[in-house]
Amino acid sequence: MHERLQKFHEAKAVLANGYSRDDLLLLSDQEFESSHGFIQWAFPTNEQSYNNFSVPILDVDSAIYLSENQKFITFLEDMTARFLQFLKRNRHWIRSYDHNHLRISRAVKSIRLLHSYELAHWFLETVTGFAGDPLDIMPNSHAIWTQKLSRIHDVTAGSFVGLAIGDALGAPVEFCRRGTFQEVSEYRSGGYFNLPSGCWTDDTAMSLCLAKSLIINRELNTEDLLGRFSNWLEHGENTSTGISVGVGQNTLRTLGAFRRNGTLKAEKVGLRNDGNGSLMRLSSAAFFRNNSIENARALASLQSRTTHASDIADECCQFLAELMCRLRQGQDYDTAKQCCMNNEWSYPLHSILETNYVNTQPDLIKASGYVLDTLQSAIWAVENSSSFEMAVLKAVNLGDDADTVGAVTGQIAGAIYGYSSIPEKLKIGLKKERELYVTSQFLN
Repeated sequence: MHERLQKFHEAKAVLANGYSRDDLLLLSDQEFESSHGFIQWAFPTNEQSYNNFSVPILDVDSAIYLSENQKFITFLEDMTARFLQFLKRNRHWIRSYDHNHLRISRAVKSIRLLHSYELAHWFLETVTGFAGDPLDIMPNSHAIWTQKLSRIHDVTAGSFVGLAIGDALGAPVEFCRRGTFQEVSEYRSGGYFNLPSGCWTDDTAMSLCLAKSLIINRELNTEDLLGRFSNWLEHGENTSTGISVGVGQNTLRTLGAFRRNGTLKAEKVGLRNDGNGSLMRLSSAAFFRNNSIENARALASLQSRTTHASDIADECCQFLAELMCRLRQGQDYDTAKQCCMNNEWSYPLHSILETNYVNTQPDLIKASGYVLDTLQSAIWAVENSSSFEMAVLKAVNLGDDADTVGAVTGQIAGAIYGYSSIPEKLKIGLKKERELYVTSQFLN
């Protein structure tokens, strides 16, 4: 946590242009208008303010810390309401340009980063309602506002948090044969690893490792990534319980080689190299810095090769990255999938992509740890569902490698329906949901 931000938000330090945090909610409209150094403290973001260089830039760890602090969240909600009150009572800002337009931009991004896409959306809708016709009156400012809050941010969070939701729903029935367990309809405790309700496994932990590595290095640094994977495995970093669970054999073998020899690329050993461990964690590769399809596929391939010496796992990762890129760009699922199928894939992958899964019975779907089976199961679940919740529940109720099938399904369904369409109960019940959501918002 950034020390000066912590002092301001916890120790009531007078850092915001002579004000403490509590003072900001008591500002008169005149003070709100004329004081130019407080808004950056009230609404912190990960962008440098060119009007107040003394304000710390928000990093991902500080953002997670603040988002998990209920007193800060209450302040942010109150400050959002106070800003709207000011904008409603004072109409001078409704013109082609006003310094309050910059304040609105900052508030939109801060609320999205630290609270939720939904609150930021409500705030911006209320602001534009006050403005009347912002596209005509203030087109440049309106364009910036909609960049700070777009559908891309919603589907990024949907896919990244959706991965964890599918993982957590599936974890209690992982390794269970289909039909031998009570149907999953909500989070539950137990399972092979005896996890508390809403907790997740290696799928989400490794996804967090990948995302944080990309965010901090601004590119894929394989040594840093493998170091984070190793710290997860050995020290329980980026886990839901403080203990790592669920590591696959391919990953365990390659992390051992990395620790012993500094090996940065998986090497083939025996015949079991085609597991789903690189597919399950993929989401951030598709959404990082709004990559082009080509760059996202390259990134998906590189991250796969760090732990899996498998051509088919590499290929499945590239397909999933392209599919989610196309969904991010606004294509509907059917169009996105068809565009992906126009590429040259190996026969095993192409054969599962060209199958029509609508109304296919689950008895024909194999939810094993083989990467093609996992991808096929996820596609089946998505194509036989009409909502995020329906898709992930269909996926995990296939049993067997239920957490990973749920995680891959959650990535796709989250990119289709968006974070804002995920039922609140699935967000509230998810362990470390705030960390997952905030991390997703630093990806683009």
